[in-house]
Amino acid sequence: MAYEVSIFLENKIGHFERITRVLKEAQINIRSMAINDTANGWGILNLIVNDPIKAKEALAEKGVSVALRKVIALEMRDEAGGLDDLLMEVAKAEVNFDNAIGRVITEKQKAILILNVDDYAESIKKLEQQGVKIIDDQTVYGTS
Repeated sequence: MAYEVSIFLENKIGHFERITRVLKEAQINIRSMAINDTANGWGILNLIVNDPIKAKEALAEKGVSVALRKVIALEMRDEAGGLDDLLMEVAKAEVNFDNAIGRVITEKQKAILILNVDDYAESIKKLEQQGVKIIDDQTVYGTS
């Protein structure tokens, strides 16, 4: 089961750098990221890192508002139409998602689509029934 690190972040100069400094000091490698503006100068920073548990602990120790969220990582082809084909299968499986992050794994000519879903267990079941390949944690975190 893969995890995304979610951080409640104020939109001020230096706040994002504070996060990256903590992760750098903890030897955490950021594999992919997305920043979403919410409202009133605040946002959510979502990270896929090589060690999400260690990242959460390091950030929490520095007083950062941080949480882990289960995510589903799906394999897709790294070519034109790869994302479209995968999204058709996700739709056929009737899986709805709130957010998504994509990442390319160039050495294998594959890519990953990481989804946040409301019902993790049910979504996994539906995707597996549809024959969608779910990626192992080591590949998601870039440790394999």
